[in-house]
Amino acid sequence: MEDYSIERAGVANLDFTGELIGQSTGPTPRIKIYRTKGGKYIGETNAHQKMAQAQHFDTAPMMINWFRSTTGITAEIEDAIEEAAKHDDGFKVAWNEHVD
Repeated sequence: MEDYSIERAGVANLDFTGELIGQSTGPTPRIKIYRTKGGKYIGETNAHQKMAQAQHFDTAPMMINWFRSTTGITAEIEDAIEEAAKHDDGFKVAWNEHVD
């Protein structure tokens, strides 16, 4: 676990202790997903810029819906979500459809 502080555009900074569980690919990831020590999720867009957009959520589906409502599920967001699903059961359940 690490301590993070995300400087957000136009609102208070978002401080938390947690771990990075997913991010978009490339040398400067624009999308990052964290899980806090308390089990909440933090979604961050424009992570490569000084003033990012970030929001906290109780569940993975709530975060996925936030991404959908802000920009739609872009390839970068999908990369980050798929990476998070490898490291977190909440994202795995939300992002993978299971059929018996």
